Amino acid sequence: MQIGYLGLGAMGGALARRLQLSRKLVVFDLNPAAVADLTTRGAEAAASPADLARRCDVVFLCLPKSEHVRSAIFDADGLIEGVRPGAILVDQTTGDPNATRAMAERLLARGVELVDAPVSGGAMGAEAGTIAIMLGATDAQRARLAPILADISPNLFHAGAVGNGQVIKLVNNLISHSQRLLTQEGMALAVKNGVAPERAAEILLAGGARNAYMERILEPRVLKGRLKVGFTLGLAEKDVKLACELGQASGVPMPFGALASGLYHEMVAENGYGAEVETSGLITQARAETRYIPDDAPA
Repeated sequence: MQIGYLGLGAMGGALARRLQLSRKLVVFDLNPAAVADLTTRGAEAAASPADLARRCDVVFLCLPKSEHVRSAIFDADGLIEGVRPGAILVDQTTGDPNATRAMAERLLARGVELVDAPVSGGAMGAEAGTIAIMLGATDAQRARLAPILADISPNLFHAGAVGNGQVIKLVNNLISHSQRLLTQEGMALAVKNGVAPERAAEILLAGGARNAYMERILEPRVLKGRLKVGFTLGLAEKDVKLACELGQASGVPMPFGALASGLYHEMVAENGYGAEVETSGLITQARAETRYIPDDAPA
């Protein structure tokens, strides 16, 4: 079985490198440097998405948005021009579940299957093989893909039918990105009122305020001045906005999500889509006012 990977950015590249430890890959990306990184490790480069599809039985995709996935599949020289009946596409994008379901239905008419398998845990988790994979697929598709996905991480969770992986990933990111803002706000409040940042984090981690952001990012990285976590403000805004749109479409009130979405929108407008998520907003405010991140700390 030949496996391909399309989309070799920060997350897709990390996932492909992990998969490449046990699988021979054919890869494609618009960035030649990203392709070169994989080919120097033994992958084969495809000339186009269509070429990739012709050579593969299973094709993974990891792109910024569902619109990019749609283009990679259906545009001229896209996957659709080379994919064979019986092949399966695995979308690891944090995207729009309804758009994914529509693409899956369209592909099924051509005898091609599409499932979604977004991940949580960051590029470091992908490289380490500890990332959580959230699969939206039938039981038969799950059985077919489980051995391949296990080569990325043993932490595979079947969320239900196609699109459900992206549903739960959006819920995950809605909570985690909102949690990030509230945690920063609380830390700024503690430090401004005389509690040393390291002591504040120690106490909060021992109590009911403990959360994954504080444990994995704030305490070990941000408080030491390590602000590059490999995730951009633009992606955070996109994820929270998609979650709010899904809530609106399904009749779920989203007052806290809407507030977080608005804050991320403002931060993107101020800092740019590609700014690191930890270098803007409340963290920079707290740094300026309390200096709890050293000015000369390495990034």
